[in-house]
Amino acid sequence: MDAGWSGVEGDGISPYLRGLGVACLLTYALCRIWFGGVGKAMEVGFLAMTLLLMLTSHRRMALDTYFKFVLLAVLVQLLPWCLGMLAPTVISSPNPHLDRLTKIFFFFATAILLAGRLRNVFWLWGIAALGLLFAVLGSSVDWMVWQQGMAGLRVDFGIRNAQHVAMYFGTLMLGCFCFSQRWLAAGPRLWWRLPLWLGTLAVAALGIMVTQTRAIFLAIFLALLLALMFWIWLKRPRCWLLGLLLAATALLCVTLGERGIAHVEQRYEQEAPVIQQLLRGDWDDIPYTSVGVRANTWKVAAEKIMERPWFGWGSQARSRVIAHSDALPDWVKQQFGHLHNYFLEVQLSYGLAGTLLLVALAGAIGRDCWLTWRAGLMPTDVLVFGFCFFVFWVIVNNFESYMSFGTGTFVFNIIVGGLVTLCWRRRYPRGLADAAR
Repeated sequence: MDAGWSGVEGDGISPYLRGLGVACLLTYALCRIWFGGVGKAMEVGFLAMTLLLMLTSHRRMALDTYFKFVLLAVLVQLLPWCLGMLAPTVISSPNPHLDRLTKIFFFFATAILLAGRLRNVFWLWGIAALGLLFAVLGSSVDWMVWQQGMAGLRVDFGIRNAQHVAMYFGTLMLGCFCFSQRWLAAGPRLWWRLPLWLGTLAVAALGIMVTQTRAIFLAIFLALLLALMFWIWLKRPRCWLLGLLLAATALLCVTLGERGIAHVEQRYEQEAPVIQQLLRGDWDDIPYTSVGVRANTWKVAAEKIMERPWFGWGSQARSRVIAHSDALPDWVKQQFGHLHNYFLEVQLSYGLAGTLLLVALAGAIGRDCWLTWRAGLMPTDVLVFGFCFFVFWVIVNNFESYMSFGTGTFVFNIIVGGLVTLCWRRRYPRGLADAAR
């Protein structure tokens, strides 16, 4: 049942549409980081092929829980826009921009094309990881960037900014740890798999070091710690696997080394007075440091949230609240167009309705994954990786609006699409053929 990319026998799905959609999806996974223009074009391609599949042979998928979430997302985005039309303000937008929330549901298309097959999921995730490695190791310029990073400079490899590429490296590291047992339990193939695994883990660790993003360090530490506890609770680990985890942790510490830790400590020390001030509850006269800029914009946003808590101000609120604030200096208005906190942005733009939508989505995915694992249809390491990624994702999106950008939605949709397609093994026991009728 896990043998390949074709649809389930007798499902009535056009093999041409599916084949073209899968080709677009794999190219998207490979090129989204490496060649952004090609990746974006392929994103349109696999979404179009999925839509055609739904219109021709997947009509029942419109009744699926996750498709209903898509419709709710459209409604949540329309409500504040309608309110803005009735009572226009400088924060309201004449356009609802329905893609702002809807794009996080592209995982629905990914899940359909993966056809509920574990092998397909790992192919997709592996190709996405390969695309990241190509993007940061594929040219002489990249090697110069690595040298600059090792010399103490904060680098971003030309991928939006250092925080976003750090998020990529963090996700790669989670995958290296969570799937280490599967990757290394290869018998005679261990001779090439072990060096490849170690090399990939080293790239991820070094990448986190040279991008110097504090939130990623915090998220990685907590995600791996909680995931290890969760995994031990689910299934008593073998002694050799615990040894492997300890060895991998030692490798991580050696790779980061004193220099990497010193970089993070230096950045923390620069912000320590501001952090301590905020922890004391003193939100007046916050200095405009890196953390201070975030805190000041959050303060302005919180005031607007209290004015319209239920349905928010609409799609442009995150930038217009900053641009039209009397409290923020002009240089902040010119340099910052978002709040560096995705969940705060959702609350500001779409109110409690948007926040509850995200909470309900997380609950639905978590419940589905748990029940699928209980039914023996999702491997333990995949469940742990899903849990690990959730912890990581919640933490990092509190310090950067990853889900508001293509970099974040790419990672989210690739990973969540893989989890959801496996969950459909339980909901559609005979495969996506059940959904096609």
